[in-house]
Order: sequence, then C-alpha cells, then structure tokens
Amino acid sequence: MDRRIFSAAFVAVALIAGATTQADARGAKDFYTQDYKFDRPMRGYEGQAGNYYCSYQRLPNRVCSVDRSGNERCKIKGWTLRQHCY
Repeated sequence: MDRRIFSAAFVAVALIAGATTQADARGAKDFYTQDYKFDRPMRGYEGQAGNYYCSYQRLPNRVCSVDRSGNERCKIKGWTLRQHCY
C-alpha cells in the first residue's frame, strides 16, 4: 500500500511540474507541499520531478502527558512525511 501512495504522489508531482501557469511565465514557480501519515518513519521522493525539485522531512507525531510530579513524558505515536516541491 505504501508504494501505491508514493507512486500516486510522484505522478501528481510530475503532472504539476508539467503544467504551465502564469507564475511560470513570469519566471517564478509555485511551492507545493503534501503531508502523509504513517505508523513508522518512511522515505519520500527526493530529486528532480520535471521542472521542480522535491525533498521531504520525517516528523514524529508526539503525544505528551504530565505526571503528578510535573514531569512531561512524550511518546511517538506515528510519523508524518512532509513532501516539498519547489
């Protein structure tokens, strides 16, 4: 299932990269970002996709609680893969 998500994301980026907008005509490109949620850290696509360069970040989704002593304890409950294309 994970490969299908990334395949769809790559196709979407390639379609976006192939589209011409007024910003492209002025020499400026749009910035695109997409978040994907997973239960473990995943890798995204990094590199050229048409006229865009894409990179990614792996961000932990933390759930924190405070005990009676006032100490904060955090656990990672999932991961967000944030894909950027510019």
